Amino acid sequence: MNIPCPDIRTLRAWVAEAQNAAQNWRQESWLDCEFYDGTQWDEEDWNQAKAAGIVPITINRIFPTINLLLGHQVFNKQDIVAKGRTKEDTELGQIITEGLKFVMDQCNGDYLVHNAFKDSIIPGVGFLFTGVNNDPRREKVEISYRPWTEVWWDPFADPWLKINHCRYVFHQKWMDMQDLIALFPNKQKDIEENFYILSSDSESSYYDYLYNDEANEIEEERRMQSGREWADARRKRLRPVELWYGHYEPASFAQFADGRVVEIKDNMPGWEAYEIIRRSVAVNNTIVRRVRVATFVGDLLLQDVASPFHFDQYPFVPFIGYLNRYGQPYGVPRQIRDMNTEVNKRRSMALAYLKARRVIAEDDIAGGPYGSSEDALQNIYEEANKLDGFVVVRPGKMDGIQIIEQAQLAPAQVQLMEQSEREISEISGANNERLGLQSNADSGIAIEMRQRQGSMMTAAIFENLRESLHRLGEQVLSLIQGEWTEEKVLRITDRLTGAERFAVLNQPIMTESGAIELKNNISQGRYDLIISDSMASDTVREANLVLLAETMKKSPPEAIPHLWAMAMELSQVPNKEVLMAKIKPLFGMSPEEEDMSPEELKQKAMAEAEQQAQLQSQQTQMALQNAQLENQKIQAEIQKIMAEIGDLSEAQRTKRAEVVGRLEVEKERLRTNQDNVNVNKFRAATDAAAREADLEQREIEDLRDFQENMIEMEEKEKDRKAQAENRLNSEQIRRERVRSKK
Repeated sequence: MNIPCPDIRTLRAWVAEAQNAAQNWRQESWLDCEFYDGTQWDEEDWNQAKAAGIVPITINRIFPTINLLLGHQVFNKQDIVAKGRTKEDTELGQIITEGLKFVMDQCNGDYLVHNAFKDSIIPGVGFLFTGVNNDPRREKVEISYRPWTEVWWDPFADPWLKINHCRYVFHQKWMDMQDLIALFPNKQKDIEENFYILSSDSESSYYDYLYNDEANEIEEERRMQSGREWADARRKRLRPVELWYGHYEPASFAQFADGRVVEIKDNMPGWEAYEIIRRSVAVNNTIVRRVRVATFVGDLLLQDVASPFHFDQYPFVPFIGYLNRYGQPYGVPRQIRDMNTEVNKRRSMALAYLKARRVIAEDDIAGGPYGSSEDALQNIYEEANKLDGFVVVRPGKMDGIQIIEQAQLAPAQVQLMEQSEREISEISGANNERLGLQSNADSGIAIEMRQRQGSMMTAAIFENLRESLHRLGEQVLSLIQGEWTEEKVLRITDRLTGAERFAVLNQPIMTESGAIELKNNISQGRYDLIISDSMASDTVREANLVLLAETMKKSPPEAIPHLWAMAMELSQVPNKEVLMAKIKPLFGMSPEEEDMSPEELKQKAMAEAEQQAQLQSQQTQMALQNAQLENQKIQAEIQKIMAEIGDLSEAQRTKRAEVVGRLEVEKERLRTNQDNVNVNKFRAATDAAAREADLEQREIEDLRDFQENMIEMEEKEKDRKAQAENRLNSEQIRRERVRSKK
């Protein structure tokens, strides 16, 4: 089924439809921009104030409020991080993340995001454009900024520009005719003829009506400020329309087991289509909504082709502040604009009251005998309102004039003005604590709580910013996968330590089978994108250093070198690379690890773990053998000592029996012969024999204790042997586990 593309009349009708529908909210957004720039008095109020003698004063409270949000975005930047959906893709996730950062750096992406965010919080909507740069001198994947005044979209859709809900979106900017001819050289004659038709009187009314918007106002201002010495200040300029729209077309897709979906295109080589179909698990034929782009100026259609990009989304990334109930964007000034107007008028009135005087006078206080003339009364009024006024009245008419100071009315105006200022802070979330101004909060906790409360008031804005960055990452990732098909070197920076290494994308390598494969092939994987917050300031870095220092105090010795290296990477020590290059070898850390990928580091760690397990197993076996030899030696010594103890015990028992026998013989002789023996001598001999017997008994007990100790030592040696065998078994089990994980 072939659905025809819209003709030029339909395209122009879409342009008129979008511009007419957006006229009201764009005028309000333009007024928001004027308030931020300081243009906060409309012409009528300004003239009335000047006529009443009031000097119009502008106190721009919106300016610091917006700058607070812009500063918060600058100091709390967010990173786009890629996460793979499969194990193979996960290994390339960090490389994809660095690829996204590379594109952002090449295109000055942080500055572009800042400008788009600024548009989102002032007029309410901003845009970035993702595309391809054909200039070979620059990066192919390109991000550019689009002013909100030049972008329109389907009025029946919200500004998030999702293709399933938004029928079209177009970009329309002023450009020199020669630039347009350079883009479409084959249409030069048609472009020149169309320019003269559009600039003629017959088309001027339609032309001015169609382009009467904010971008046209900017163009007119630039024309007025252009050099008057030019021969033609209104140089030949056109405003073509680049309109992107969705168009339904039939398509075929091949689905794979890992979740990948590959389109089978008509211009694809037959062998490639065959291989895709053969390896897929299913092929689906369906109708999808494609993106096409049409470029035209007036009735001249310059092109109407399919989108050259690799994603079926509009290449515009919207940044949105708030949306009203009609789906129309608006920014922060919209809610506080009236309060700022009141502040300006109250302040102007208060200053006017401080110097103004009211004059009440009788008609005949000055002038001739028949009453005061109008000139005389006017002169009295003017002199009364001067700082050094000189008022002359007729004699005896001092009671006929009364001058009243108006300064007493100023405090009421100041009170109302201060109330409006408080309301601005309450509504916008820009309280004194967040602005760094003095407040009634004394403690640090109170100040922090109020700052957090103000951040909650603006949380919706930064949540929309995260969604915009996610959309930006999706489109840039799709362009990277489609455009980076050749070999490319990327510098990979560690997100935590800042250490750098280099990785080669799409690097051809030869496998063991002789086939050629691409290492770090990023064109086929599928990735999920998350938005992570990066370091806001050096305070976070210092907190991480303190945390690492405390961790090193409680860590085992083998972990300290790695923690030290990480702490040095986080530090701001001058020439830390030279210092680390000299100290790392002392810690046994190889400088080659800096250029290794996460997969290579993992393989090296597993190899080192296996080598360490083997070394520990060998050490355990040697310790067990030494323990067995020591045990055998101890057992031999125990057997020798036990034999000596047995021999010694037998000799002692024999000697004791002999002593006891002699004592008994001596006693018997004394009883039988009844010799007159000195009793004291007998007692001394008896005591000496008893002491000798006690000494022998103690020696026997000491030998028995020594024998028991030796037996206890033998039991302990058996236990130690059993523990060594258990450790050996544990090491063998752990070694088997390491091999299984590898």
